[in-house]
Amino acid sequence: MYVGRIGANPWLKSTWLNNIRMKQNNSAVSAALSQAQTRTQSKSANQDRVELSGAYPYLPNRLQVLETPEATPINAKLDLAADLRPASEKAYTEEDALMNQYMKQYRLDFVKIGDSFALDPSKPVKLMTEGQVSQESLDAFRAQLEENGLGDEIDWRGVQEDFARMDIRFGNAESFETKADYLASRYTVLQNRIQTQYTGDKLEQEMQTLETLYTKAKEEMADSYAANIGGFYEEMGQSGVSAEMRESVLTAIDSKADTYSAYLAQNDIYADFTDPSQQWLKQDDGYMAAKLRESAASSANAFTTQTASDPAPYSTDDLAFAAVYAKGLSEQIKKPEWDTYDIKNSDADLGKYLAQQYQSLSDEMEQAGISDKMSQVLKDSFEPFMDKFLDALDSQIDHNRERVANKPWQAGLIRTEYFNRNEVYRAFAMFQ
Repeated sequence: MYVGRIGANPWLKSTWLNNIRMKQNNSAVSAALSQAQTRTQSKSANQDRVELSGAYPYLPNRLQVLETPEATPINAKLDLAADLRPASEKAYTEEDALMNQYMKQYRLDFVKIGDSFALDPSKPVKLMTEGQVSQESLDAFRAQLEENGLGDEIDWRGVQEDFARMDIRFGNAESFETKADYLASRYTVLQNRIQTQYTGDKLEQEMQTLETLYTKAKEEMADSYAANIGGFYEEMGQSGVSAEMRESVLTAIDSKADTYSAYLAQNDIYADFTDPSQQWLKQDDGYMAAKLRESAASSANAFTTQTASDPAPYSTDDLAFAAVYAKGLSEQIKKPEWDTYDIKNSDADLGKYLAQQYQSLSDEMEQAGISDKMSQVLKDSFEPFMDKFLDALDSQIDHNRERVANKPWQAGLIRTEYFNRNEVYRAFAMFQ
């Protein structure tokens, strides 16, 4: 990759700068460029790094070569999409734990200045991406962890960063239960660690920190779910459902945390780590939370969500199903998959298509064990969805009309009539 190249500048030759005392300085510029080119040709690794300095009085800088002590190429196959997902949506293996601990060396350091934070000027900025880490570096770092461990102090900054981006939206609707499990299991492992490791004021202080971070992340999930998923169903005429969904999300996460805590009290997930080389993993709460989820899920009948004394309006299964279903309906409204060009299409066929979709909803809800309360919400949302779906199709007809207005020869070739809603609804009722 080149960020600059030393050589003749065609722009410089074609502008008024060329006429300002250029003749008398030509030899100085040529000498500077020649010297820089000679140095870079002999050290190809430095050809893409240059520095401007104040030695040339009128342009006022000249090019100098920077010595580069080390350069590591970036792995072109790095999956940036996967790396950018928050921790609550990814698996966390031993290799992930090693990389996570390694990359903590390159976290930016901030200090509080007044009411804001700024980079700590006393510490150099170190930048690194995962794609730049060699296997040799990781192996050397692993050896250090096996010898020294991670230490007893909880990495609260890491917890805070991992608890960020807990929001639920259409783009990650299918991750609702994954994120809820992540938050509940991470909370459980940290709670267990604090209660085991500390006493007195220190225990109280650490628990307060945990509760603050946990509550903030939990409320972010609940608020975003209510605003995005609940908001969608409110638009479909289901008044009051958003508040009920928010309450249910909070209850679902707490219920999962209670269940994980009960499981951990009866099952020692740390017992398998007998190898001295693995002791550092027991201090990585993110890794142990992943082991807790894995262990609980693999134990037959061991993981059942606790029943609250005051049950929430909707179950975890209800919330997970409703999120994915809302995403699907929303996508259909934004980009309706129905031919609006073919003038021979029967509007009754559209009604039949929607009836089949409604029947699929009923079958899927029954298989998923969705509660009667949530089933009613979803079914009652379908007819308002149909109206918005038809609005979206008619909007495409508007584009067809504009097209024909500009190109009259297309009249009779593409559809310009709005959908006959009476015919659509009549067919929908017939084929249910």
